Amino acid sequence: MELVSIGLILAGLALVFFGAALSVYATALLGFLIGGFGGYVIAPQLLGTLGASGPVGLAVAVIVGGGLGAALAYVALSFATSIPAFVVGAYIGLYVVTPLFTEGGLVRYLVMILGGVVGALLGFTLTKFALMFITAFIGSALASGAVTLSDFTAVRDAFALDPILFDPLATTPIVGVELPLFGILFVLGVLSQIGLFKLGWVARFATLLPGIGRVLGDSDEA
Repeated sequence: MELVSIGLILAGLALVFFGAALSVYATALLGFLIGGFGGYVIAPQLLGTLGASGPVGLAVAVIVGGGLGAALAYVALSFATSIPAFVVGAYIGLYVVTPLFTEGGLVRYLVMILGGVVGALLGFTLTKFALMFITAFIGSALASGAVTLSDFTAVRDAFALDPILFDPLATTPIVGVELPLFGILFVLGVLSQIGLFKLGWVARFATLLPGIGRVLGDSDEA
């Protein structure tokens, strides 16, 4: 499990700093992470019914779920970007925007849905910029430890999403100093990805990694 935790952190860092620059590969990685998470959560219920519970069955469920997620993300890139964009938009609407003007009630769920719809629309129409935002957000959550493997296990055991919900504005103690680690990584990630485009590194990636233009468009490969 320690290797899995390290893998999640490394995947998070790759998404944070290179996300949209890797285009189709970042989208496939997002699809794999989301699909693998779904397999990890659903596996106990599904495998218990089939009488195939155990670590091997769980590993197979994660790999199959991740593979399906990556494949679907690759086949339908714009729609695949819209799905995590909806999730990120809804999350920001619920935990960042809503607290600014209300303490709760039904209105917060309306803001959540509105944020999700706005995020999905941006993800579908502005794929490159949405991918920067999504990969920086999800990558920061994994790399900063805001969401860990133990949180995924808690979701699986409780069959509820509460354990992976976190405060984007929360601080983390580092060398005795409270720092908003998630926020710092997120900002650095967005700036890093913008820099990769501005400095022409993405065009170099495109010459080495086939398929990048499927997300970014031919104009970004020149």
